[in-house]
Order: sequence, then structure tokens, then C-alpha cells
Amino acid sequence: MVQDVLTTMLELPHQSFDGSPEPIAPNQLMAAVRISGSWQATLQIYACEKLARRIACAMFAQAADVLDDEDVLDAFGEVVNVIGGNVKGMIDQDCTLSLPCVGTAQPDPTPTSLTIMYDVCGNLLTVELIQA
Repeated sequence: MVQDVLTTMLELPHQSFDGSPEPIAPNQLMAAVRISGSWQATLQIYACEKLARRIACAMFAQAADVLDDEDVLDAFGEVVNVIGGNVKGMIDQDCTLSLPCVGTAQPDPTPTSLTIMYDVCGNLLTVELIQA
């Protein structure tokens, strides 16, 4: 699902990151959605501001100097919303998807999370699915 968003929606070059998981830096951006209902989970994505801005440029087909910080946050929130909607669609139970929440990362590593990382344009995109 993440690869589909990066390829189809954003057309950004990427590859799976096969290295050891890197800790989330506090200055990174985080976007999250909550899946609630019969099955509960939180989907979180993390990226540096440079990558979040690159995502916004791709999403809005605009140059970086045209976009403001709000555009970057909106685009990053839409990415987590699309991925979260796809995850929710795979669940054969009654669930709802929250609105995205975007801000500065406040990592809380959870040992039960599924973490996937991608190298996107030379920057790390981390995706975590935490089942409640």
C-alpha cells in the first residue's frame, strides 16, 4: 500500500530500506490516523521536513518555494489518510478511520508495532502500524 502511494499517487522514487530500524528523531514530522471499532490500531508515518515538503510538491505539482508549511502538513496528513484507508479496507470488520493528526514527532516505540521503512529520494520514510 505504501509503495502504491509513493509510485502511483506521488510518483516519487523509492526503495525498501533494509537496514536496522533507526530511532525517530524528535524534529521529524509525524502524521497519524486511528482505526477504531471491532479492530483497533494506529497508523503513524514519520519523515524529515525535507521529505514531507518533497511529498507536498509531488502531491500539489508545485515548486517548493510556492508551498507554505500548512500545505506540507496537509499533504503529509493526506498520505497517512490514504494508507490508513487502505488498511481499514482490508479489515473485514466494522471500523472507522479518524481524521489525520499531523505535527512534530513524539516517538513512543511500541514493541508490538509493525515498522516498515523506505528510502524516498534519499530520505527515510517510516511507517508504523500499532495494534491496540
